[in-house]
Amino acid sequence: MKKILWLLLPLLLLTACGKEPVPETAPPTVEVEIPYVEQTQPPLPYEGVELYFRSIWQKTDPLAQVTVQAAQQFERTTGAVVKILWPGEEAKRVDIFQISAADFEALGEGTTLDLTEMAEKSGYTEKSHEALRTEIKGRCGYLGAVAQVPYLGGIYYNADVFTTCGITKMPATWEEFVETSRILREKGWVPLTLDKEDAVAAMELHLRRTLGIEEMNRLMGKKAQWHFEQPVTNAMELVMLYVQGGNMAFGTPADYPGGQNKMGISNSAMMVGTNADCADVEAATLTTLRWGVFPYPGEKESGTWLTADMVAISPDCKDAQAAFDFVMLLTTGEFDQLRVDIGRGIPADPANVSAIEGALEAIAAAPPQALGIFGEKQTDVATKLWSAWYDKPNRYAIALERSK
Repeated sequence: MKKILWLLLPLLLLTACGKEPVPETAPPTVEVEIPYVEQTQPPLPYEGVELYFRSIWQKTDPLAQVTVQAAQQFERTTGAVVKILWPGEEAKRVDIFQISAADFEALGEGTTLDLTEMAEKSGYTEKSHEALRTEIKGRCGYLGAVAQVPYLGGIYYNADVFTTCGITKMPATWEEFVETSRILREKGWVPLTLDKEDAVAAMELHLRRTLGIEEMNRLMGKKAQWHFEQPVTNAMELVMLYVQGGNMAFGTPADYPGGQNKMGISNSAMMVGTNADCADVEAATLTTLRWGVFPYPGEKESGTWLTADMVAISPDCKDAQAAFDFVMLLTTGEFDQLRVDIGRGIPADPANVSAIEGALEAIAAAPPQALGIFGEKQTDVATKLWSAWYDKPNRYAIALERSK
């Protein structure tokens, strides 16, 4: 009420003095014509394009959802529709297709589109591992595919066990590996477990790191005799003494997957394998482990190998650039990281974060080299080597020589 009186007081004083208040006048109205502009969206670069994508995964596979989400985003941003063909589904054509690591070996020149030029323009070199590009080029004669799911071979370990035992430096030499195993053993852990197939890989890695690949290839010749080669028997003796020192899990090397599953159901701390084996262990034993990896210890060559599930484009694809752009979206950046997070694996894009500790460092330290000198013929020798079947190292060399 007091506020109202104060507002009315000037008006009353003016009235009392015989003056009328000056009425306020509105400003003049000015009419302005605004031309109508139709709001339109810029055209999407691949509007009307359809791409057929052949998946190696079932629709229910968690990793398949990465492809689904990438296809949805690609359609929103480019206009291209990616139709995913799940295993067993038929289609009039296939533009993009996944290749498993095992099937990749069957590829040859002309079976996939050459992606070299598009890869150079997109900066793919910085978004991929050189070792995988080299492997693809060696198989096709050109960049005939793009890696999507890398599989790194080496020595995988339970990172929580290493932390508990105070092991912070990964062993690089055989002497350091023996010392690491001693620490694990004294803390109540069995250092190493193996499947029979992985025993072959372990034997090849061991000889590769002590003899070198060139020397191994020479020894695989018809005239070479392993048991006359002192470096060979010396290398065999190192493994024999390691096994005799109580460093191997009971009953190993075992038939698959009995050896590797000891990582989840017993006190084994390390195994030779790939990150695919880690996923298999967790699925079979219903465990979740914190995994790490380091190269097989030694002085020569590389202590790791690397392969991958790939994505390729058909040579007769009519919209090759659109197909390549989708492949880049799927295998690099956010969708590569999503795939790693879901599968707890290793990124195809080195800029992303690995779920396996030490994986990217292992790849960068020494370019992985493919296995393949030994195979099924050497399974028996490798099994006997990693179980200390013989009491003299030259007997392993003789058995290996006979398995050529």
